[in-house]
Amino acid sequence: MEVSITTFANEGYSVKYDFDRRVLCWRDYYMWNNNFTRCINDEVYQTIEDTLPELRLIEWMEAFNSGKSGLGGEKFVFPGEWEIKVIFNDKSVLMSSAQQHFPGIWGGLKSLIEKSAGNSFSLR
Repeated sequence: MEVSITTFANEGYSVKYDFDRRVLCWRDYYMWNNNFTRCINDEVYQTIEDTLPELRLIEWMEAFNSGKSGLGGEKFVFPGEWEIKVIFNDKSVLMSSAQQHFPGIWGGLKSLIEKSAGNSFSLR
């Protein structure tokens, strides 16, 4: 799973989870010295495993991609965009993205990312 959010000036954050290898990579486009790759320990893996189904991320992404109304979520005042990509074991890919209107599930997903990465973040 990969999640990225960027502003019009290509600033922002991205996080990539490799659940097979239990590794996460964090990229902070504001601070080059805040980039890291770390192992996902058992506790964090369990949190992710418990929380992702509650978010219904795949269901939300499929509905969003099919044009269901009301799924855009909160509109931010600054230009920005988000992208979520899920790569399945069979190498198929599900991707959703948009500008300004962040996902309706954004609060829960942001919280999960912050807990699992051990880093809080906000767009500036």
